[in-house]
Amino acid sequence: MIALVLIGAFVVIAMDDPNAGLKRQAIHFNAGDNQLAGELILPLGTETPHQCVVFVHGSGDVPTDAFGYYLPLWRVLAANGWCALSWDKPGVGDSSGDWRSQSMQDRADEVAAAIRYLRQTLGLKDGKLGLMGFSQAGWVIPKVAHQVEDIDFLISVGGAVNWMAQSQYSGRQRRLATGYSESESAAEQAAEEKVDALIQSGASYQQYLDHINQDDKAPMSEAFWQFVQCNWASDVTADFTDLDVPMLALFGARDAYVDSDKTASAYHQLLANAPLPFYHVRVFEQADHSLLRTDNIANAHNEYHRWLTLARIWWQGEAAFADGVMPCLTAWLAEFKSGQPRPTTICVPERASDSKPALNADTTQG
Repeated sequence: MIALVLIGAFVVIAMDDPNAGLKRQAIHFNAGDNQLAGELILPLGTETPHQCVVFVHGSGDVPTDAFGYYLPLWRVLAANGWCALSWDKPGVGDSSGDWRSQSMQDRADEVAAAIRYLRQTLGLKDGKLGLMGFSQAGWVIPKVAHQVEDIDFLISVGGAVNWMAQSQYSGRQRRLATGYSESESAAEQAAEEKVDALIQSGASYQQYLDHINQDDKAPMSEAFWQFVQCNWASDVTADFTDLDVPMLALFGARDAYVDSDKTASAYHQLLANAPLPFYHVRVFEQADHSLLRTDNIANAHNEYHRWLTLARIWWQGEAAFADGVMPCLTAWLAEFKSGQPRPTTICVPERASDSKPALNADTTQG
């Protein structure tokens, strides 16, 4: 731990100013019973937002800047004239409440409240607005698109289709990374399946504890048990069926938490049949769950490696992301600068079937 602190201190001292080009303004808004604290991030020299991307966190105790992960993304947005809005999850930092008490619909309602605050109080009004959701937020941002008008686009990073399928894939990758033998892996998988069955049956926390004590496993907290019971059935299929907002779905081929090939294929099939005007699905070959450059899928399940990855973001900034990620994001944003989105080929993968190009102004869908 001391070594990690020293690494972090050296990085902070040696790196260029991570806030270069950014104006960060503290904000507070209410969502349900919670008061949430966060930031409006503007391009330097800008007083009022006229086009903005709302950041929607993944799982866990995530603060406004996701421990620094968002900073390179904010700088790219600002360089292209876009602001960003983000906040501490409930129960994190200066935000009240507890994110573990939320369903995915609760999370969508929270984002809707942030959008109202952004438009009515912070001055965005009828300016362009997009949502950028990470991992678990893949189940959140399509719900927001169904309940809030005038959302111009969605960007999903490492989203999944089905909660349980995603959890099972992540468990397999963790066992591979840990070096389990075939018999050890089979035993742990069987144990996890029993816990999944308890979750799906609506078992009480005490029933779960009784089961775990038999296996001498460290239990999850009661609050997290309730969170999982509330959300285990999450599946994006229904929300994609009638989605009418353009979407950019980005995946890393070396994702240790989401099966990127299967998920990208499923996204393509679902979005191809949705009424949205266009979408792009892109898998970056040398990228992890967060689209950071990597050559080893196993690294994501190593706590020490995760801290080093964070230090690499502080040190390298945009260069920590896999090749093509930032140009793809920039090209996507450029589509929405004018009233009519423009076709782009930068985000389109080599497999052309994984995108529905933007319609030209003089054509109709049919």
